[in-house]
Amino acid sequence: MKIAGITGVTPHAFRRTVATAINEQAGVELAAELLGHTDPKITIQHYIRRNEMVNPVTAQLLDRAFTKET
Repeated sequence: MKIAGITGVTPHAFRRTVATAINEQAGVELAAELLGHTDPKITIQHYIRRNEMVNPVTAQLLDRAFTKET
């Protein structure tokens, strides 16, 4: 990280970011291979970030359903 000039990021966070990006573009098998994991379950459990973005339509529906009208 230091040689690359990357600051404020831990090696684990960097591995998670790379694993997540590779998973989204090419699948978990390639991400696991890149990280040296023999079992993709390890990659999924410890490295791949779930997409926690909520679809805006879903968010609007939930807002409508749970917002109290005054």
